[in-house]
Amino acid sequence: MCSLIRNHFSIGRIKKQFRNRKLSLLAFYDPTSVISDKSRIQRFVVMRRTTVGDYSYIGYNTNIYHAEIGKFCSISKDVCIGLPSHPSRFISTSPIFVNIINGTGYSWSKQDLFDAVPEKVNIQNDVWIGMKVTIMGGVTIGNGAIIAAHSVVTKDVPPYAVVGGVPAKIIKYRFTEDIIDALQQSAWWTRNDTFLQERIAAFQQEITPDNIHTLMEKLK
Repeated sequence: MCSLIRNHFSIGRIKKQFRNRKLSLLAFYDPTSVISDKSRIQRFVVMRRTTVGDYSYIGYNTNIYHAEIGKFCSISKDVCIGLPSHPSRFISTSPIFVNIINGTGYSWSKQDLFDAVPEKVNIQNDVWIGMKVTIMGGVTIGNGAIIAAHSVVTKDVPPYAVVGGVPAKIIKYRFTEDIIDALQQSAWWTRNDTFLQERIAAFQQEITPDNIHTLMEKLK
């Protein structure tokens, strides 16, 4: 928490704020986080060890710890990504016994005996995450996936899958296998802004088996 506060009042933060006016003054992130100047971060978002790609937005009151977020992702409010863990193989689960700095505010241990940092979460591109979703550490969410509101994601999510529930399970896929393969191969999110803007019409119509090849041709 101290690093978040120090960074909030640093010269680097001021420069970042000047470059990205869509970065809320009430968002907090540590010096290890890398946030695109083309992203939007709303108030009371807290990020540690996190990267955020172009044109991704994060709704208010979201907490992210050790994650890589790709481009064009839509993350709603009250989302938790990468939760710190507690010791489960000791007498107690309280961190007061195994960590110098811990959530209790008291320091009993003389050394850190447990690493509470979650495994890295990898959220690829064009992912939509609903309100109050929880994503556990170490999970990878594939391109184009949708996570239903209030879900708890404990396992990897395949590209273009729609998942929901506690724990989250695959409900369906957004498209057929052939269409998913075509979208994956297009990797349209790697294109520059001008390329995508000039082809915006391709993004403004629903995909069908009849038009997928025409649409993908436009993205070549």
